[in-house]
Amino acid sequence: MVRELSEKNLIYQIRQYRMKRRVHFFPEVDSTNTAAKALCEKGKGTGALVVANCQTAGRGRLGRDFVSPPDTGVYLSAVYTLSGAEKNLDMLSPLAGLAVRDTLYNMFDLQVQIKWPNDILHEGRKLCGILCEILNEQDRPKYVIVGVGLNIQRGAFPDDVDCIAGAVGEYYKGEIDRNELCIELVHNMDRYIQRSGALTEDRKEVVDRLKACSATVGQLIRVQTPDGGYEARAVDIAPSGGLVVSTAEGEKVITSGEIVHIR
Repeated sequence: MVRELSEKNLIYQIRQYRMKRRVHFFPEVDSTNTAAKALCEKGKGTGALVVANCQTAGRGRLGRDFVSPPDTGVYLSAVYTLSGAEKNLDMLSPLAGLAVRDTLYNMFDLQVQIKWPNDILHEGRKLCGILCEILNEQDRPKYVIVGVGLNIQRGAFPDDVDCIAGAVGEYYKGEIDRNELCIELVHNMDRYIQRSGALTEDRKEVVDRLKACSATVGQLIRVQTPDGGYEARAVDIAPSGGLVVSTAEGEKVITSGEIVHIR
């Protein structure tokens, strides 16, 4: 059984966690990230949490669509206000991935892995996608919007998505309260993004956690770039959150782009 999302229940859960968040709930929205961006542009971004039951134009990394059928997932965007002291903004996506990983383990005992930088995999299937966007004010980073789309039940996915997507409900047969799941997830994102210190300084314990749950480190991969691609072996996670790869020319650190695991 999957519990229905509602603004009332989301606010109740926020009060249980004593979180300083303002909920903006939509039964349907084009994109929670787009809605969060609009709030920031109106000066209402601080502490904003946008949650939707479905998205009609959900967005993923690298301009991809993120399919978001109604009643089947958790679609949210949390806004973080930057202080100006952050120097490791490349860590945002990996930190959000760790937050999802911890949430699924704590609530459902699922041992998921993170395909760099932040795809959440279980038994090789993608359960979740994450999209981080930085908004500037006066040419300086002011806000970060962290969008998460998590599949709870299988929905009406297109064929090219259906073959790779998974859902929490396929592996956990108990009741799932999407309201509690949303707020537990944001609680864990706050813990990593706001309180771990990983955005302002190198934190070895966080990088060690990323390595321990990585689906990519040790894999032969293909790195896709705008100019083509090349094969490499993923060997480590850098202090910045980037992926260290070994190539014929030596080691390098990838901080953005797309990788494909070579089976």
